[in-house]
Amino acid sequence: MLRRLVLRDFVIVPALDVEFDAGFTVLTGETGAGKSILIDALQLALGNRGDAGVVREGAARAEVCAEFDTIPTALSPWLTEAGFDGAEGTLLLRRTLDVQGKSRAWINGSPATIAQLRDAAEHLVDIHGQHAWQSLTR
Repeated sequence: MLRRLVLRDFVIVPALDVEFDAGFTVLTGETGAGKSILIDALQLALGNRGDAGVVREGAARAEVCAEFDTIPTALSPWLTEAGFDGAEGTLLLRRTLDVQGKSRAWINGSPATIAQLRDAAEHLVDIHGQHAWQSLTR
């Protein structure tokens, strides 16, 4: 389960550290409240495409960390096979993106590829937006 999301110099956010309680989490709020920024940051940490436009104006790079308090059973063998430490039972995905568009990623403190972030993400999060139901009608 997603326990914490940390943003540094992401879009318009200089610094943010959000901790989530156990259980079902829903982000709600009025237009302009920042829900999309949080989701975009989480998706970046999960291996989605990013560009230099997410770096806050005047900053050298943006950084996003997503901490999960448990490692799903299906993900443990993958972490071991890929050489990532999972002994502590928590999972930390970290990603930076600089103003030139260069991206770096880490899983539990070890360098990772964006593809590896995506592979791990398949076991971690399902994000559903307001129009997600439309895919059901297709």
